[in-house]
Amino acid sequence: MRPRLSAKARRTCLFVVRFVLIAIVVIVMTGQVGLAVIVLLAHQPVSRDGTVDQIVEIPGGMPAGKIGGLLKEQGLIRSALIFNAMLRITNRDSRLKAGEYLLNPAMSTMEVIQKLNEGTIVTHKVAIPEGYNLKQIAAELAGKGLADPERFLMLANNAELVYGDELPFELPISSLEGYLFPDTYYFAKEQTEEGIIRQMVKRFVDHVIPKVDLSLLDHKYTLHEVITLASIVEKEVIYDFERPLVAAVYHNRLNISMRLQADPTVRYVMTENRSRVLYSDLAIDSPYNTYRNDGLPPGPIASPGLQSILAVLEPADVDYLYFVAKNDGTHQFSRTFQEHVGARRSLGY
Repeated sequence: MRPRLSAKARRTCLFVVRFVLIAIVVIVMTGQVGLAVIVLLAHQPVSRDGTVDQIVEIPGGMPAGKIGGLLKEQGLIRSALIFNAMLRITNRDSRLKAGEYLLNPAMSTMEVIQKLNEGTIVTHKVAIPEGYNLKQIAAELAGKGLADPERFLMLANNAELVYGDELPFELPISSLEGYLFPDTYYFAKEQTEEGIIRQMVKRFVDHVIPKVDLSLLDHKYTLHEVITLASIVEKEVIYDFERPLVAAVYHNRLNISMRLQADPTVRYVMTENRSRVLYSDLAIDSPYNTYRNDGLPPGPIASPGLQSILAVLEPADVDYLYFVAKNDGTHQFSRTFQEHVGARRSLGY
């Protein structure tokens, strides 16, 4: 037989059981209250006043625990502890994405977490004008802190480094000069130079290739040759109405095996950054110098716009072989060399 507990002992055991149960209930309730307080605070912004947006950069590889500290230092959240607690509660501590974010102290901690979780990063508007070459594009991107210019040029001048053997069009040279389509872009600082180049080339593929009908030129020229000639036209012309005329001059010269003698191809290989081409520059030894070499240069000298490309595909029906710049941004066109000499004299050359 089991020994029977005394009444006092039974009362003691019952007290202990009750105490433990009450303690458990208190702990649970306290935990729930604590959780409720954390959740409530996580939905409170630092400030409800009209505050200024802030750009905050979350570096790649930064632990979630340190991100809270960074945001607290920037005055964007009330507490790093609450931020980290909410990350664990919502199981989002491993889902935060690096990048630049536009945040505001009027946002709650949960709104900040949501932004970092969605990866809604800040993008920077970059306008690449028609006629920019790779060096100019690299400088524009570098000026906005979006690319290392040396690395950008290294990659853009060697398509294989960016695409391997999966380039979306045939390219007989290594450089992507001419294929980074001039347009307005929105880049993020987290993008690599490869990513930027791919984005610009994709814009070329999407906007240009569907509009290039080589049958208009009886398939006498490849896509690469069309873009090459269009890049020269782009650098020669200011006004759209002249593009088909200048394109016609170069087509006419190519048809009779006459050298293009295009100043922009010389400027492309000049070491000095000046717009005027001197007679001494015409002797530069380069396959891009169309004063010394027959036919087209090896590749484009800049990124042509769509209007220049279309002008090459459908040049004006004229027999001009020469043109000279006037003082108003337009050109005077001539059929013979004698007419051209007279035009130059009349314009003061």
